[in-house]
Amino acid sequence: MRTADSSPYRLLALLPVLTALIVSLCSTLMVTAAGAAETADEPRIALLIGNSTYREAPLRNPVNDVRAMAKTLRELGFTVLAHENANKSTMERAILDFGRRLTGGGVGFFYYAGHGLQVRGRNFLIPVDAEIDSEATTRIAGVDVDLLLEQTAEARNRVNVVILDACRNNPFERRLRGASRGLSAVDAARGTLIAYATAPGSVAADGSGSNGLYTEELLKALRVPGLKVEEVFKRVRAGVTDRSNGAQTPWESSSLTGDLVFNFTVNVIAPSSAGTSAGATVDREAMFWASIKDSNDAAVFEAYLKQYPGGTFVPLARRRIETLAAPVTSSRLAKFDGTWATAIDCEAATRAEPYSLRLFVAVKDGVLSGNFGTEGQPGSLSLNGSIQPDGSAGIGARGITGDVKFNINQSARGTPYSYRVSARFDEARGSGERLDKRACHLSFTKQASH
Repeated sequence: MRTADSSPYRLLALLPVLTALIVSLCSTLMVTAAGAAETADEPRIALLIGNSTYREAPLRNPVNDVRAMAKTLRELGFTVLAHENANKSTMERAILDFGRRLTGGGVGFFYYAGHGLQVRGRNFLIPVDAEIDSEATTRIAGVDVDLLLEQTAEARNRVNVVILDACRNNPFERRLRGASRGLSAVDAARGTLIAYATAPGSVAADGSGSNGLYTEELLKALRVPGLKVEEVFKRVRAGVTDRSNGAQTPWESSSLTGDLVFNFTVNVIAPSSAGTSAGATVDREAMFWASIKDSNDAAVFEAYLKQYPGGTFVPLARRRIETLAAPVTSSRLAKFDGTWATAIDCEAATRAEPYSLRLFVAVKDGVLSGNFGTEGQPGSLSLNGSIQPDGSAGIGARGITGDVKFNINQSARGTPYSYRVSARFDEARGSGERLDKRACHLSFTKQASH
């Protein structure tokens, strides 16, 4: 007969407490390039391209940006592939090689600094040898961002981060009839976050120091230990917006399904036998688990089991996978079924007035959907998401901008945009908050059935 002390259930009960204790002890980041490589269990591959020496309108900082980014990423355990002042052929070959490497799994990180253009809603990165005088030559001389996104999507690795610091004032735009400033918004594929140095349709500063403004803030945020990827870019957005006095606001499009912590090899302080403190390095496993333990995506727990088959948290990971895989009976979700009156109230933002929208959304078996206006037309918005049995919900919003006075940075009418909402419902009411770009509150009231 087992005693209480030998019961595996007692150990399982203590694991969350031990996890919290480990995380609470985390302190100053102590990573070296060699140490990161020795402890890395998940492949981390970065492709960096910085173009400065254009024949006309050269840029001062992209090459500096790539060098600084390469140094930081190597310290964080990335295998770095860096190219400076690249021509079209070099860029395209590098992207194809990057895609092949990602098929091994893990984390992909792409960073581009230089000139970029949008032509009819498609984004092009401009090589240093490009000669552009029309839309047609842009398609020939530029590198289509879709080539990169296709490679990352086909690789099916766990997480990809794509950073486009390519919105600097561009001399090529003046030659293109009806060309829009900056880059166009692009929907991120599953498992990908796309980050722009500034909002779609806007331009970014090249920077007066040794690095561009956006890259300076990004480098600082990457070095902060324990931040999830979304928190990194939130810090970058706040820093750039503040330092530019609102003239430049970074923007992201995310369809991430897994978590990523850039800096998660840390030191904890343990007492030595002599009563003094000494550093004891915490295994990456503990921080990996801390970053995924609240996820609703079974794939991240499967990734944990693959990397740590004999790990401390294997029993909890397996139980979480079983819970997520269990079918959700319709009766557990039926309480949310019906029509919900929905109010969206957004606060003022950079050069944008506050606004409110009223619409109805329908919920059936936990699936939420609704539209405002005519889908695909200026001033329209669609909401789509799912409500979990406990009432928590993730909602995606996609729209087309209308009146410019309500648009951040007064972006042009007809510009696509998207954002995410975290919400919670009970049987009669719900509320949610927009997670990025500007502060918006959503409220839901279930309508009586007749």
